[in-house]
Amino acid sequence: MPQDNLKTTNENWLIRLRKLLTHQCLIGYALPLLIFILLHHSIEEFLSLLVVKPLLSKIGSTNINNALFFLVAGYALLLFISRANRFVPSGKAFTLQVILMAIYLFYRNHQTVWQLQPLKGFTVFYYTDLIFEIVLLNGMLLLRQSLPAKKIEQAQGFHDDGSLGKNKPDLLGYEPYVRTLSSRILQTNPETAIAVGINGRWGSGKTSFFDLLKRHMTDVEIIVIDFDPWNSLSPKSIIKDFFETVRRAIRPYHSQLPRLLDNYTDKLINLHSEGLGKVAKELKSVIVPGSSLNDLYEQINKEIKAIGRKIIIYIDDLDRLDKEEIAEVIRLIRNTANFSYTFFIVAYDRGYVLNAIKSMNAFNHTHFLEKIFQIEVNLPYFNPAIIQRKLADLLKVYYHQEYHETIEKEIVSIGSSIPQYFAGWIETLRDVTRLNNGITLNLDQLLTEVVFSEFVRLEILRLKFPSVYEAFYRNTTTFLYIPDKHNSTNGYQLKSIGDESEKMLGLSKEHSAFELFLRQNAERLSVEQYEIGQIVALLDGLFGVSRLTARFRSHLSVVHPSRFELYFSYSLLEGKLSEADFVRATQGDITSFKAQIDQWNRKNMNFEVLRRFLQLGNFKDRKEFETVVAGIFYFARQSDNNSQFGYEDRQLANLLRDDRQRLSKKFYNGKQEDYAAFIQDLFSDAVYPFTFDSTFLEYLNKSFDPAFPIDLDDRLLMVIDLFRRYVSNFAGWDYNLWRLYHACSYKDWTPTGEGSYRGETIYPEEANRVMTETIGKQLESFLPMIIDFPPFVDDQMYFSGVIKTIFGSYESFGEFLDKYEGPTTPALVEFRQFYQKLAENNFANAVTFEFKNIKVVNRGTVN
Repeated sequence: MPQDNLKTTNENWLIRLRKLLTHQCLIGYALPLLIFILLHHSIEEFLSLLVVKPLLSKIGSTNINNALFFLVAGYALLLFISRANRFVPSGKAFTLQVILMAIYLFYRNHQTVWQLQPLKGFTVFYYTDLIFEIVLLNGMLLLRQSLPAKKIEQAQGFHDDGSLGKNKPDLLGYEPYVRTLSSRILQTNPETAIAVGINGRWGSGKTSFFDLLKRHMTDVEIIVIDFDPWNSLSPKSIIKDFFETVRRAIRPYHSQLPRLLDNYTDKLINLHSEGLGKVAKELKSVIVPGSSLNDLYEQINKEIKAIGRKIIIYIDDLDRLDKEEIAEVIRLIRNTANFSYTFFIVAYDRGYVLNAIKSMNAFNHTHFLEKIFQIEVNLPYFNPAIIQRKLADLLKVYYHQEYHETIEKEIVSIGSSIPQYFAGWIETLRDVTRLNNGITLNLDQLLTEVVFSEFVRLEILRLKFPSVYEAFYRNTTTFLYIPDKHNSTNGYQLKSIGDESEKMLGLSKEHSAFELFLRQNAERLSVEQYEIGQIVALLDGLFGVSRLTARFRSHLSVVHPSRFELYFSYSLLEGKLSEADFVRATQGDITSFKAQIDQWNRKNMNFEVLRRFLQLGNFKDRKEFETVVAGIFYFARQSDNNSQFGYEDRQLANLLRDDRQRLSKKFYNGKQEDYAAFIQDLFSDAVYPFTFDSTFLEYLNKSFDPAFPIDLDDRLLMVIDLFRRYVSNFAGWDYNLWRLYHACSYKDWTPTGEGSYRGETIYPEEANRVMTETIGKQLESFLPMIIDFPPFVDDQMYFSGVIKTIFGSYESFGEFLDKYEGPTTPALVEFRQFYQKLAENNFANAVTFEFKNIKVVNRGTVN
């Protein structure tokens, strides 16, 4: 071993021995025990005279005393049981108990001095043996406390704002600078104290900088002192606490210096004392003259030099103090503790400290710290990549593996995608810790319900400006609007100020109402004017007008009104569809999916379910595709206001279309007939009143889209069958019957050149035949419905145009009436007269006719 290392090892061993021998516990317990052993005869006589003879000698062996003995023993046992879990016993109290037990054992085995009283019937035990139980039980508590504690799963808890300590790696890149600074300190032996200022914003890693310095300055020639002035109760107590801290650290190295420091402290406190306290101290100095303050300072300085060791005093968080406390610490550094071989390393936010100094003395305050600190280290801003990487790593520890790719993409970046919204917001590791704790707490119940990056943006706003965050949420209608409420793809956008406020606060009408609100209420919201642009930019990234409109956003985006409140509630609101529940339902079988749809329907969540269905487009396999499509059909057929709930025909057609056999190749091995059979089976399950199925088939039959897997002829057969099934249960000429009839129509598309087509609406002969048969069975109730009035006329009438649609011409309708084999009623006779009068005018004009047996209603009259 090299000579220098051997010397350092020996000196370290000697210092540890010195600290042990001067430890308060050793002096506090060992010294009294030695005094007792030396003076035990006198102490025995004193105790006998004072306690034993007048009191303890009167206690006899009785049943009552036995009962009290067992009662106390039971109490001690119960107390032990109650403390068996998560109780920290006192080591000092146990040490004292062991010493007393050792003394008791001596007198128990040598009862020549005192005669102990045994229990009645149990002569082996004495009443004083209770001390054994107490020591045993407390020993067991201490033993349990020393066992390794159950490790807490940190990944599921909050992360603290701790510094690097002794072992954590340097993520901030301070190591090279710290190495240089510590080397310079070790090579300096100043005649007066040197103050090193560590300037950095809150959370910038000043304490970690301290930790790195301590790692590099472990030389035996250094006395390290940590002083925390913010623990002191007042500016006056800072002096006392500071020198008390120094005195404890100095004691192992000098016998007289602690006393000198005590006297020096008294002198300093006397300068700050007022009233009776100051008078008392001055009288004491007259009666017992002592050294002056300057003399004490010189003596202390001389003895510190005699120790020959550098004193490194770390003062952290100066910016936690108020202005008077800051002034007291500065006074200590520059004046009262300006000792030789002493280094003050002080951490602070320069702006905060200067503002405190300015409030006390505005003159030249910006240069004041130059007089105090010979060296000022300005901690650099962190590389954003370090900050974002740290946040991503913390989040990945908390969240499951399946979310790690999202975290990497949205926090760090993947490929060319670089998140920009952290700039200017998350700049320190303290920011990282606070944001991580906020995200893991508030996102826990919504992880599958929101867009991760959008939630993080709003969480940043809540972290930095909670009052702005709350105001934005509370005033949604003031700051946000929906450009076109009839377009389901639109979402919230920031409102502009408008023309009437164009010149307000220097803003133009293109600026947002939100920005105007911030500028008008900045002081109340604790926002500086220069911060407003940053806040507006953050929210503009979510709600601004950009290429990333609501149409291209995720269905979970905050811009959608149905999702907006989730981002501020931190839990799924009553009546809102859970994304996790929806995805889970689509991945199950169709029976359970239908049961889930029924449950949503009972909770009046139809709109939420419809919106979510409309956003579907990608499926992982055939099972999921068929389950979702069957679920859509089942959902659309649900009852709503005595009709079926329905669906958006265009959206469903786009979902089912098999353009270039996209779906049949993906899910049916290229067999389009299998895919078509699946769709046909869905229509075969149509339920009365067939509203959804017939409406959707009509949309398909009138659209020019050859990509649907079922051709037009088959679709026409399907919708006509639905019409036939409906009229078979005829209950009256209602809206649904007419709607089903018109749903049987289709368009015949004829090319007109240059890629254009002209569509002609055609009603199949079979649909007209079914309609004619129905009219023949319910003719008398049919007749009033086909009598119409010209616009703005109420005394002339003609036939509805639907007659030509059903029968082809009015003449054919007349032939139908002539062939009618039903009973000839007065209403039918009257209608034939009306028909004849119209025929005389070739059905070209309305005629005047007075109906007596048929009730005619002018449906175009406005009352």
